[in-house]
Amino acid sequence: MAFVVAGFALFHVEAGLAAVIALICGFALIFARLLREREAADARFGLADEVARAKALMQRGAYRQALNVTQRVAEQAQSARMQSSALELIAWCQLALDRPRDARAALSCVGSAEMIDPYCYAAVEDACGHSSWALHIVERAARKRQLSREATLFRIDLYARLRGIEAACALTLSQLGRLRLEDAERVLRFAHGAGHERAAVALARALARPQPVRSG
Repeated sequence: MAFVVAGFALFHVEAGLAAVIALICGFALIFARLLREREAADARFGLADEVARAKALMQRGAYRQALNVTQRVAEQAQSARMQSSALELIAWCQLALDRPRDARAALSCVGSAEMIDPYCYAAVEDACGHSSWALHIVERAARKRQLSREATLFRIDLYARLRGIEAACALTLSQLGRLRLEDAERVLRFAHGAGHERAAVALARALARPQPVRSG
């Protein structure tokens, strides 16, 4: 119907704007329908269940089996969202198997960098030896939204390696609400062991006060 309206409007100069709007709406409807059809195909193949099974295998440390599952999902996926999810899991499996180059190759198949989880992207780049770029990725992501606990810990680790223990302790202090108590205590022990007493004392004092550090 949108294309019919656009065709009619094209014969009337004064209706040019309406024609453009109708054409845009028509293409948007087509893209939305294609997306729904592709997501429906993913559902018919049971790919969401396969992704869940791969995650369960990864939690048990069965990375090779998880890799086989996610590779099949990536091959069968019809929607960009499902394919990018599978490729991210492939990257995590490859990292766990100490194959960072293969992990990077998997992420290079994702259609858009914006579709990649920043933590996964940064972890792969760090494993490939590009730690400064990895820090840039997580810093940019942190400015846009709250990072997960795992991504926050990774960011703290990058700070410790690239900016020093004091910077890592300062970041830990600012992120206590997203960490578990044992996370902060681990940073504290590391600071003590590295001889950074001033940073360690500041973190220890913060932990001694009532604050929203998660305990489990």
